[in-house]
Amino acid sequence: MTSSFEDFQTKFMQAVLSDDDSILADVKDSSKENRRTLLGVYRHAYGARLEEFLINDFPITYAYLGEENFSALATSYAAAHPSDSPNARWYGRHLPSHATRQSANQNNPEIAELIALELALNSAFDAADLAPLGLNDLAALPPEAWPEMTFAPHPSISRISQKTNAAEIWAALSKEQSPPESLKQPDPVELIIWRGEGLARYRPLAYDEAMIWDEAMKGANFAALCEMLGTYWPQEEASIKAAGYLQTWLTSEFLIDPKT
Repeated sequence: MTSSFEDFQTKFMQAVLSDDDSILADVKDSSKENRRTLLGVYRHAYGARLEEFLINDFPITYAYLGEENFSALATSYAAAHPSDSPNARWYGRHLPSHATRQSANQNNPEIAELIALELALNSAFDAADLAPLGLNDLAALPPEAWPEMTFAPHPSISRISQKTNAAEIWAALSKEQSPPESLKQPDPVELIIWRGEGLARYRPLAYDEAMIWDEAMKGANFAALCEMLGTYWPQEEASIKAAGYLQTWLTSEFLIDPKT
């Protein structure tokens, strides 16, 4: 009996997730509707719930696209990326790459970048709550230890590079203001996303800060970062720049103990 019921559940799931109508042979019409119409209700409800998950996770993109366009995106996404996790939080993790691939969005690259920013902000908010390094931790190090000092990012940190003004669009819509016209940037905009003081945040990085951050996350020590900045600035100024950026990272809660 259990096996038969489990088989029925499996067939029902396949019917809802695909165009497999074989389950209709195992069910009866109701007094008000035929079995095919009733199955269609379940299929629609499942798709609507998946779309609801995406609206909850990407409200700014929803506001930017509008109901009809966002629904079309959600429908194509569900077909390309069926839900594969019991946790709805992870359902939309492939949406940026899906939007990039969609031919309809090739002339609107800001859409995928807007989605990527929202996803990064969501992930920053949900990240593990590890204690960040602070200025006092740095002050406790002896001066001779500074050159070999290495760094580790807080779990909430992510980095994205954008070719459009998607971040400006996000900022306007998050304040319920009219978004600016989509523009392609002459140079990529380097963003860092993190959780600070309990809130998910982002800010642009200067080109030299973006460079040394990325290298620091690959394992470069403080002395190496100073040398890298020396390609942009006089060496004395480069060391001051490096110390300034490090102070900013610490006060912004970007870093954790590498031994963690």
